[in-house]
Order: sequence, then C-alpha cells, then structure tokens
Amino acid sequence: MEQNLVVRKLFFNNRFFSFFAVVLLLSFSLQARIQDLFNVAELLKTDEYEIAIFPENSKEIFSGGKRFTPSKEEISAAEKALKSQLKELNSDKLNQSDTPVIDKNLKKYRRQYFGYTNDKGEKILFINCFWRKEKDESSLWLKEQIRVMDGGSNYWNIKFNVEKNVLFDLEVNGYG
Repeated sequence: MEQNLVVRKLFFNNRFFSFFAVVLLLSFSLQARIQDLFNVAELLKTDEYEIAIFPENSKEIFSGGKRFTPSKEEISAAEKALKSQLKELNSDKLNQSDTPVIDKNLKKYRRQYFGYTNDKGEKILFINCFWRKEKDESSLWLKEQIRVMDGGSNYWNIKFNVEKNVLFDLEVNGYG
C-alpha cells in the first residue's frame, strides 16, 4: 500500500512538473511573438525612398532622452534636409572611395527612423541608412535596427533636429 502511494506521488509530481514546464515554454514563446508585434516598424514607401518608422516602444536603445514615434511630417522635413544639406555635410567623402558616394545615391538607401528627445528637450530623428540590395525580401530591417561594423558607405547614419531643421552627426562606416 505504501509503495502504491509513493508511485502515485511521483507520477503526480512528474505530470505537474511536465505541465508547468510546457506552460512556461509557451508563455516565453507567446511573449516573444507579442513583443515582435509591437516592435514592427511602419513601412513608408515612395518613388524617392523606402523608410521604416519605428514606434516609441521599440526595443532599440539610444543615449538620448524619451523616445517618440516620428510623424510623417517630421520624416518629410528630414527627407527634404537630406536632399538639401547632406552634400555639404558629406564634403569629405569619408569612407566612400570604394563604396557609393552617399549624397549622390540617396534613393538607393533604405532608411530606419527612430525618434528621441535630447537633453534640451528637442526632438531628434536618428536616421539609420543602408544600401538597398536587389531582390532583398528580408523584413528584418522592419523589426530591428540594422547594425554593421564595416561596409564603408553602404552603412551610415545621421541625426536630424526637428525644431532646428538641421542635419548633424553624419557617421559613415569604415572599411574592414
């Protein structure tokens, strides 16, 4: 009789543990899927550009202050600034000897927009740019910031001060 009781307890404890483990694994999987839903950027595509607008709740981390979701009007202003101000900011053509000159090939770059406020409370758009590859069907760029260590001007970023309507801090990747 005592042996039957021990067997029943072991069976119950193992079933409970198995059930608990399955529930735990499912909850982690569901949490990751829900997080992916909230981190997907809005795609804005025209003849001039292909842009991912990341929401303020995206998981990307910036050294700036509070995050915000860039509006289409703010992005339009930044795109106008890219056309009118980028050539001057890019006058040194840093890391563009073996890769494209960025201000001459702006249409060929996909862009990711992230909004944050600086320490003065000004709205800043961080614009992450990378060369658009032919037949690239990947949606990864709509889920997270594309980060590459090298690649020359195939990968670059710049900031835009919304209040001042000014581009600044152009950074072009180096060569590996």
